[in-house]
Amino acid sequence: MMKKLLSVLIAAAAAFTMSTAVYAETEKSESMGEATITFDTEKSLEYIHTFGNASDAGLTMELTEKDALSGKGLKLSESFKGNLSNRYGGFYLEAEDFGIKDFSGYTMKLYISASSKAAKATPHFEVFTDGEKWVSESFLTDSAGSYRVASITVPANASNTKIGVSFPIVSDFEGELGMFDDITITDNYGKSIPNVGDIDNSLYQGPSGFTSVITVILFILLVLAVIGGVAFFVLKALRKYR
Repeated sequence: MMKKLLSVLIAAAAAFTMSTAVYAETEKSESMGEATITFDTEKSLEYIHTFGNASDAGLTMELTEKDALSGKGLKLSESFKGNLSNRYGGFYLEAEDFGIKDFSGYTMKLYISASSKAAKATPHFEVFTDGEKWVSESFLTDSAGSYRVASITVPANASNTKIGVSFPIVSDFEGELGMFDDITITDNYGKSIPNVGDIDNSLYQGPSGFTSVITVILFILLVLAVIGGVAFFVLKALRKYR
């Protein structure tokens, strides 16, 4: 009976502490974002410019914690049907907003999670830089729902002032394009442009104080149960040799 009771205590304590740890790790990142743009607050939207036929295509932007990589993320959606002269749209960043003349030699890295609906409508998004030289890189949408890194480096001899993402969807579409998070912009020396001031520290908290206390208590109970179990079996073994 004692052996069964100890087994139950050990299993229950272990299961609870493990589930608490996994919850803390997978719900949100516990470390504060370091990206140039984190999309935690409305401040980030001051740096996002729409282009193309964004108005007619019904491009909308929303900051949300749901499905964000960490903190909050930028959810983009479109809604259009019928004949449009240009259904290409997207967003870009402007060099002067960051206090620099152009993005010559700079690299933009961001995390993209294409929606399953967008993946059916287009095989890729375009990460681009525009200005003296147009350069683009395809970002495949075949891993819909999973975050992947997209990046592009502006040629060092090009005085391009724009970097961004284009959504080449040419058929009728209504719904979410995807989630975008943590844009980091670095120069050709590897130095990052500092965060623009859109970090919300409250979004990067670990487990609550109550959860932490309960976890510690259960861990102590687990240790005591293990020690008690070992002592029980040692005493039981000694009795056999009396």
